[in-house]
Amino acid sequence: MEHPLSTLEKLLDLVIPDPADCLREAAELRLKDPNATAEQIARRAVKDSRKWAASVGAATGLAASPITMLPAAIADAAAMLRLEGKLVGTIAALLDPDSLSNPENFRRDIIRNVFPGAVSQALRKLGVRVGEEATKNLVRKLASREAAKEISERAVKFLGIRLTEKAVAAKTVPLVGAGIGAAWNWTEIQIVGNRTIDYHLGRETPTTRIRKRVKLLFQPPPKQLPGPNTA
Repeated sequence: MEHPLSTLEKLLDLVIPDPADCLREAAELRLKDPNATAEQIARRAVKDSRKWAASVGAATGLAASPITMLPAAIADAAAMLRLEGKLVGTIAALLDPDSLSNPENFRRDIIRNVFPGAVSQALRKLGVRVGEEATKNLVRKLASREAAKEISERAVKFLGIRLTEKAVAAKTVPLVGAGIGAAWNWTEIQIVGNRTIDYHLGRETPTTRIRKRVKLLFQPPPKQLPGPNTA
C-alpha cells in the first residue's frame, strides 16, 4: 500500500503546469478581448476557472459518502491542483510573461500562490523574517536546493491538511456535500486568482492590508511632549 506522503507528493506535482500551455491560454484570452488590459483579462481567467472549480466540487461531493469521502477528496484535490496551477501560470503569462522562462522561478511562483503559508513558514525556518505574504523578489532569491526542498515539504503538509478538511466538510453527505464542495472550490479559486494578480503586480493582498489596519488599531497612541507652558 502506498504511503500517504508519497500520494501527497504526487498530487503536489500536478500543480505545476506546462509553461507553454499557460502562454497559449493567455494568448487565446487576449484574442477574445484585445482591448482589455492584462489585469482585466487575468480576472476573466479567474472567473472562468471558478465555474470549472465549482463543477468539480459539486461532482465529487454528489457521489460522496462516509466510505468514499477520502477517494472523492483526492479526486477533487487532483482536479483543483491542476486548475489552480494552470490559472496561476496563465495569470503569470498575462502579467509577467518573462517569469515563465525560468523553470525554477516558475515553480516557486506557482507553489507560493497556491500554498502561501508553506512559503512563509519555509522562509522563517531558513532565517528570513517575512510576513505571511512573501514578495516576488524575496521568493526569487530562494534559489538553493535547501529552500526548494523545504518549500515542497511544507506544501505537502498544507495539502494534507486541506485534503482532510475537505474530506470531512464536503465529501461526507451526498447532495449537501455537493453544495459545500462547489462553494468551497469557487472561493478557493477566487482567493488564489486574486492573490496571484496582486503578487505579479507587486501589490499587497487584502489580507495583508487588513492585518496592517488591525495592528494600527491596537498600537498605543504616541506620547505627547510637554508644551512650553507646562510646569
